[in-house]
Amino acid sequence: MFLRLVFLVLSVVITVTNAARAGQTVYFQCSGSADYQLIFEHDSENDRWVQTLQEPDRIQHGAIAHEEQTILTEIEISEGAVTYTKNNYRFSINRGNGIVLRDNDTMPVTCDETPDDYFAAIRADIETAKTTTTEFWSPTTGYADTKYVRLGMLASDKDICQLFLHPFFEYRSADYRALDTINSDFDWEGINAASIWISQKFRENGIQLRRFGLMENIHNAANANLAKCLAEKEKETPGFYDKLTRHFLGNLGYRGVSCIEQQYSIEQAVDDSGNIIEKRVPVGSQSCIDFNYNSGRLNDWNTSTFTLMLIWKEAHPVLEKIFDKGEGIMVARLADMERRRLAEEAAERARKEAAAAARTKAAQDWSDYQARQKTLMEQVYNFATTGYPEGMKGMRWVEEDACVLSDGNRRIDNRSLNMTAFRMYKEFIGTSWYTISTDMNVRFSTIENIPIERLQRAWGLAFQQCPGQTSAF
Repeated sequence: MFLRLVFLVLSVVITVTNAARAGQTVYFQCSGSADYQLIFEHDSENDRWVQTLQEPDRIQHGAIAHEEQTILTEIEISEGAVTYTKNNYRFSINRGNGIVLRDNDTMPVTCDETPDDYFAAIRADIETAKTTTTEFWSPTTGYADTKYVRLGMLASDKDICQLFLHPFFEYRSADYRALDTINSDFDWEGINAASIWISQKFRENGIQLRRFGLMENIHNAANANLAKCLAEKEKETPGFYDKLTRHFLGNLGYRGVSCIEQQYSIEQAVDDSGNIIEKRVPVGSQSCIDFNYNSGRLNDWNTSTFTLMLIWKEAHPVLEKIFDKGEGIMVARLADMERRRLAEEAAERARKEAAAAARTKAAQDWSDYQARQKTLMEQVYNFATTGYPEGMKGMRWVEEDACVLSDGNRRIDNRSLNMTAFRMYKEFIGTSWYTISTDMNVRFSTIENIPIERLQRAWGLAFQQCPGQTSAF
């Protein structure tokens, strides 16, 4: 408060030493024990110098909460300093480093020269931020005392459509299955560059929003540009909008938003004859921009991150690099998937060909088997397991060597069977009767109802031709 009074007390010195600089206005932004703006301005009508002190409004950024003026009667403005006398003190403000002296003693305040009225510039910026349709501005916080910063330019409809010319968007919807996803959002190496870039820009510009959102004029302008581009892309490439909202703007696809088509409501009226007349009335189109879905997490790749980068012109080079990497990964994986598909098709063809060859061979083997005369041992083994001396297609015995027979699964040397323990009998198994032939180690069975006597004679002939082993009991 003492410093402020020092600057405000009316000077009693009556000598003006710098009339040559009449008409010049000098601005200083001061900070230290208090923040304020000092303006030194020549009042040409009264031929005098006026010092204006302006204190900022702490809530409404750019507004002036308090202003006081002092008429100076002694002031000198040089290239290096503004020197003046006030309240019997001689003050000097260094125009280079902002150091303030009072009677050559350093004061605890710094006043940096600004080219224009600092608060007027802030107010002009705020007005621009709230009305522009081409620049990208954002509040720094969600509070009443927020500042507004210019982040760059809004991408025009042509800028956005130019980005969509990237080869990454030319693939079929099914091709994107080759890329990894987390919670339906793409995830590949390098895709996090978007969130890192956004975080850097926010940090550099002092943006500390808990949930990011666009100012109304920025939202409307960006949405108009995006909708115009998407409508043009859909006209050129039918299905583009569906592909984009399925893989990149899932928040729109999930809610069924159709932001590129005119929306209508149906109004009904009744004429004097009682006929109901329906009329389609255009209503506001749905927005292509939706930051309500997940704007709280711009720290990874999601629909909000992509939307923000899409409408922000300076972000497009980063997006192009991200899509370069995504396309490279997708192309490699699609090629690998195609190689695996071709290999699987070849393996399936080979399997089918082998199966067909096996069936052909099996059919030929059965035909040959049917055509030739069966050996006695083959007839006995066939009879004991199928009920038919000629065997069956699915079960037949082949005498590979003398007394050695095989059905493809078992290989039995008849001379190893125990003739002493060999028995033949009927046995009820499950729901059917079976005829069993066994030496208690090797077992033959058939569900066919064959006479035991005939089976006994058959095995008698078999053991006569290929005698088995005998035991003492």
